[in-house]
Amino acid sequence: MTWDFYQLVQILYWISLATAFGGVLFIALAAPVIFRTVRGAEPTLPAVQSVNLQGQHGTLLAGTIMSNLLTMLGRVQIICAVALLVCMIAQFFVINLDGGNQTAMLIRVAMFGLAVAAGAYDRLIIWPRLQRCRQQYIEHADEPELANQARAKFDHDHQKSVNLLGLVLFLLLGMILFSANITPAAASRSVTSSSVPLSSD
Repeated sequence: MTWDFYQLVQILYWISLATAFGGVLFIALAAPVIFRTVRGAEPTLPAVQSVNLQGQHGTLLAGTIMSNLLTMLGRVQIICAVALLVCMIAQFFVINLDGGNQTAMLIRVAMFGLAVAAGAYDRLIIWPRLQRCRQQYIEHADEPELANQARAKFDHDHQKSVNLLGLVLFLLLGMILFSANITPAAASRSVTSSSVPLSSD
């Protein structure tokens, strides 16, 4: 493996990791700002006519905005996850895995796997349930018992989604921290060879 290939792997690795981390961090910071701003504007949604949903239009609109943002984030995360997987496989062949470097690599792999699992569970399991509960809440707004049940389920699953987002953010940050010691495999060999004393004649 040449030095150029190592540089290519590392460039793709850091771009993918930074993009994934930045995307999740943006959502975590933007969500409360979006909800606060939209609620403060007190918008009215023409498609939602129920009297019992007066005052909730801002929350519904903010939820729609966040849903669209998370859909876009999900696409970016898939691209980043594929790129990170390819780069991490390549790293086994081009980086120094001596001593603690191997342990750091295994920790990065474990964190990556957990982040992918948490993100997939959120997008494939939690978010479809949130969408169904939101729709049920709107459709049964004039039936307080059914509406309250849907709202309670929505709030419960929404908290799960927030917790999973925080977990993914923590795992990606951990990957960044445990990537600080990555060095090319050639560097370790050159250091070893340079440490051998020259024979004196």
